[in-house]
Amino acid sequence: MIVNARSNQFIFRFPKAWFPEVVTNKWDPYVLRLPIPFERTESLMTNSIQSVTFPTISMEPVFQTRKLGKQQGYKNSVPIQDLFSKEITVTFRLLEGHINYWIMLDTVLNYLNFQEEKLYMDEMYLQALDQEGHVVNTIKFDKAYFMNMSEISLAYSDNNPDFKSFSVTFGFNWMDIFVSTN
Repeated sequence: MIVNARSNQFIFRFPKAWFPEVVTNKWDPYVLRLPIPFERTESLMTNSIQSVTFPTISMEPVFQTRKLGKQQGYKNSVPIQDLFSKEITVTFRLLEGHINYWIMLDTVLNYLNFQEEKLYMDEMYLQALDQEGHVVNTIKFDKAYFMNMSEISLAYSDNNPDFKSFSVTFGFNWMDIFVSTN
């Protein structure tokens, strides 16, 4: 029996050292005193992930004109890796005090600082799960870099607790897909 795909069957985690030490040292004391127990900043940020947009793949065919003007299309010679859009968008549920927004902004500012010699962020992993929770495949996004971060709206008139989110888009240079058949 084949069941319909469920969109919540994935795991996306930031690796332990993904957030710079200067950021985690600043935010860990605040995170540790929250009513919901989190070990570190990474676990708070991972817990607030709502969705991940997987990169698109598209190919522009090559056309050849045949006799009498007939156009015939073929696959092009672009390497498969270059057919993917090379960006991934992670959407976060906005937490109380917008803490995860400020942590991500702090991380991005640290990355963009030219005194920081690191050219890329650490790799990110996305795992797709089957209906029983087993890993189907793991996607590694390597040589990742920051592209953009959405805004948040702060308003005195907005006093109701409400589900809000923000998104961060990362680019990457390589993507590897590892199929888990065990």
